[in-house]
Amino acid sequence: MGDYTCEITTKEHHHHSKTGLQGCETEIMSHYGSDNWNLNHSLGYYISSFLTDKFENYNEARVVSYTDVGLILVHRVSSQSFYVANPVSRQCVEILPSQKLERFWILGIATRVENGVVLSYKVVLLKPNFTFLIYSSETGLWSLNSDTFPFSYISQEFNNPISLNGSLYWLAHGSDYQDFIVSIDFYVVDSRSDRCRATPFPDLDKVPKFRRTCTTSQGCLMYMNIFSIPKVDGNLEDKLCVWRLESWQWRLVSEISLDSIKTGFDYIPLGIDPFDAKAVYLWSRKCLLSINLHNGDIVLHKDVEHSSSGRILNSVDCPRDMTYILESNFASFVLPQWMHPFPSSVRRV
Repeated sequence: MGDYTCEITTKEHHHHSKTGLQGCETEIMSHYGSDNWNLNHSLGYYISSFLTDKFENYNEARVVSYTDVGLILVHRVSSQSFYVANPVSRQCVEILPSQKLERFWILGIATRVENGVVLSYKVVLLKPNFTFLIYSSETGLWSLNSDTFPFSYISQEFNNPISLNGSLYWLAHGSDYQDFIVSIDFYVVDSRSDRCRATPFPDLDKVPKFRRTCTTSQGCLMYMNIFSIPKVDGNLEDKLCVWRLESWQWRLVSEISLDSIKTGFDYIPLGIDPFDAKAVYLWSRKCLLSINLHNGDIVLHKDVEHSSSGRILNSVDCPRDMTYILESNFASFVLPQWMHPFPSSVRRV
């Protein structure tokens, strides 16, 4: 098991995230204390401490992208510079802009990983016409790249796209309430392949209780939501459904009744454990819940829990205001199993 944190940010989720505009992050759940890193604090603590020590004016530097390989992307508004950093090891690379960035949105950071080691990364900015400004650690240069969007859309959510296996994933809305996951592979080798894809969500014929968002676990893109399903007696029961994206098709991997949770509608799905795909977390006004997807066991967690192996599960700072959580965006930051330095730039521009 590794170390990770789940944060929420109070950005407005149906608008494009302009360069440098980032909401306030709150760490709502953290798991730390693994043997690999032996951390004494949560990852949110290390991120905050890194920003405070690195920048004189803490408020001018914002984390604009998280990864599941131990890297964050920081944007400094005053200089328009970017910083790729591991907030625990404190390794940090500054990337200077090649041009004015007023017309670009910050999309995120894509990584190329082999056996848990980051071999390279790309900082990706986006124009409304689907032109990308990309910085590559392999060349130390910025370059412009264009692509064709695979379907017509009404709006897109560029806030904290998910970085996974060299691709970035984000949510787009089509007509008639059709939601899609957009993905672009920034390390595709075959020029004939479609590096940009739009995959519809698997539940478009249903009415989910919560806004559609994705998470990751064990290197896969995951989606979960809660639905009210009619029972044989005519009553409704809440069911938690979990899908995994496999070869651009959603596969239902779990469907569990939530009738045993006696809090009515008073719970919100937070995410899936990055290292254990059978462990799902939900939040209620009272506490953090976890569900084992294999056997349906539900555990109500204390604000701070210590395992026999020394690991700590902390949810003490999770807001009790359910509306605040519902209107926020979720982002997870995960440390790799082992500590390796990531590549510095070949040159700066």
